[in-house]
Amino acid sequence: MNPPVSASDRATGPYDLSKTPIHLGSQVGADNPAVPLPGFGFDGPAFEGYIARHCTLGAPGRLIMVESTPKNWGAWECHTEGDEIVIVLEGKAEFIQEIEGEQHKTPVGPGSTVINPAGVWHTADVAEPMKAIYITPCPGTQHRAR
Repeated sequence: MNPPVSASDRATGPYDLSKTPIHLGSQVGADNPAVPLPGFGFDGPAFEGYIARHCTLGAPGRLIMVESTPKNWGAWECHTEGDEIVIVLEGKAEFIQEIEGEQHKTPVGPGSTVINPAGVWHTADVAEPMKAIYITPCPGTQHRAR
């Protein structure tokens, strides 16, 4: 269950998604609001705390954030609880998805969108520093060395 957040607390934006991500619940309704996460740490403990407080079993919702990536990702990741959507705002990269044992490479630039399906390992090679909006189901996210 998400902690209660008043409408006036949520209406105090604007929000900078690179500093204040927003939790978007997986159910539509007034009892499942979009929740800004001020002071988010963008590290392992912050993600673990977010999952514990906002993601319920069977309805994890999504974390919406902007992340800047200056270089190639150092690891692979996989989201087990749902598809991740990546919307590229700036820069150029190549997303690499491992599907049925084969690597599929997709070049992206500003305005491009990639869907990383649930259960698909993915990483990225960055040609020009990239800034993107990530809409990510965080529970069950796994990482492995690249």
